[in-house]
Amino acid sequence: MSQENVEVVLGANAAANGGDYAQAAAAWHPDAELRDQAHAVDSDETVKGRDAILALWSQWRETFDEFRAEIEETVDCGAHIVCATRWVGTGSASGAAVDVSQVDVYEIRDGKIVRVTLAYPDQATALEAVRLSGA
Repeated sequence: MSQENVEVVLGANAAANGGDYAQAAAAWHPDAELRDQAHAVDSDETVKGRDAILALWSQWRETFDEFRAEIEETVDCGAHIVCATRWVGTGSASGAAVDVSQVDVYEIRDGKIVRVTLAYPDQATALEAVRLSGA
């Protein structure tokens, strides 16, 4: 089952990177939660619900040109998938380049993403968070 969880994450990411946000959102549970530990000061750290996550993605698309998340490595922890991710893009207004490497953790239940926590500084920290969550 956990390899299927990896595929859920990779498929949703590929759809979002390709601009198919409806397909990406279909991988998320309607009551999913997204926590961005490196969130902008003018946005919430945690958004709840697929519609709120879609609204956040819309905000990101307006802020950045060519914005994408490149998952470079996954660690299968059963219901949790730990992803070394490189976020890249260009600011729409500023033209400033964004190139951030971080570790993100996805939690999957019944084939849907129920929670994601973005922006762990390294894999060890993310794996410890997964361990502490009872996984």
